[in-house]
Amino acid sequence: MRTGALTRYLMLALALAIAVPGLAGAQSGTSMADIGPVVDAGWALDHQDDVTLINVSRRPSNYEETGFIAGAPFVGMGEFLTERPGLKGTIRYLAPTAGQFETVMQGLGVDAGDMVVIAPAGTTVYGDATVASRLYWQLKYFGHDNVAILDGGVAAWDAAGGEVSDSPAASPGGGSYTAGEPRGELLATTAEVEAVIAGDEAAQLVDNRPLPQFTGVMSKDYVDGSGHLPAARPVPFNLFVAPREGVVYWRTPDEVRGIVSAMLPGVEGRIIDYCNSGHVSSLAWFAMSEIGGMADVALYDGSLHEWTLDGERSLVIGQ
Repeated sequence: MRTGALTRYLMLALALAIAVPGLAGAQSGTSMADIGPVVDAGWALDHQDDVTLINVSRRPSNYEETGFIAGAPFVGMGEFLTERPGLKGTIRYLAPTAGQFETVMQGLGVDAGDMVVIAPAGTTVYGDATVASRLYWQLKYFGHDNVAILDGGVAAWDAAGGEVSDSPAASPGGGSYTAGEPRGELLATTAEVEAVIAGDEAAQLVDNRPLPQFTGVMSKDYVDGSGHLPAARPVPFNLFVAPREGVVYWRTPDEVRGIVSAMLPGVEGRIIDYCNSGHVSSLAWFAMSEIGGMADVALYDGSLHEWTLDGERSLVIGQ
């Protein structure tokens, strides 16, 4: 990593650590008309009869400490992702087709006009908050804007007096949800990333993985290589959340914009967030695009998994 980037990261981490006690992590609306992408537990409790609550995490065991929101079904990450063959193996973790996604959402009982509130367990970031943001991104990608994430998840819901249960409700089925035309501007493809690297298209590639993976010190076994995409700059995903007393809350819009300004000085125009599999980068996308209100932020859902297993493409270490 360049010295400047590391210095900015350390200074930002210190500033955020000092700021944590005073955070107001959720944007709480007072009516259905003015809610934001994040709703707090109090709002969700007041409107639980008006919204469709869904427990969402990587696996049901993530709810062992918190329980599930009573009466709400559960969906795991593997249920709303798909895969396809690549040149060097199966490419997993990809956005499904419209038909596949419709089947999942209808099975959860989601209707076309529903306000969907996504409820992670709320006690961890990786595999929980990141899964909530990935489902949110897919709903937006297929045109469903009436969606929010519950700040602090079920942990905050329980603390606010919401009813929890040891198991989720059975998926009711019968929903009328219909996937709309995919919003291509929200999805970056490998072809677009290649064009950016070649200088044929303008965008800033942003690596949202932990810094040891960006630098090439560590790598995932489903990525064929170490390092990062050429000209990418690091903005680790976990900067955008603020765990307090064991509960994971989102940072405020001003804090999100401050993080981006500090880590990506001078960057304007399109941003493409990526990670190993489009999982943790969905959290960064959610923070930048939805909380921070930044225009033209896309998610490379295949990320380095697709980049390295679907062609002979190299990564960069130390630049």
